[in-house]
Amino acid sequence: TKLEQLKSKRSELLARAKVAEAQNKVHDAVKSIDVLDPTSELGRFEDKIRREEALAAGKQELAASSIDAQFNALEDVGELTEVEARLAALKTGGPQRAAIDAPSTDI
Repeated sequence: TKLEQLKSKRSELLARAKVAEAQNKVHDAVKSIDVLDPTSELGRFEDKIRREEALAAGKQELAASSIDAQFNALEDVGELTEVEARLAALKTGGPQRAAIDAPSTDI
């Protein structure tokens, strides 16, 4: 009877080992399926798009602060200063003085 008990216990342990091995294989298969999950692919694609959008926004910001943009801003300020000077001349010297100072546009 003891021999029968040992054989039975050995068979039970072998069966449990096979079940544990099968469970591990199933778990590994499920784990690999999660990696290929379409929603995770969409998430990675969305992250990639966000990085591209951030890169484009950064480039736009750099372009806006370029030297050319700064020169354009200075030119705008220069034009406003000229307009303000003409306005001041009109206020102080009257319309005749402003007409003399203003460049001729009859070309």
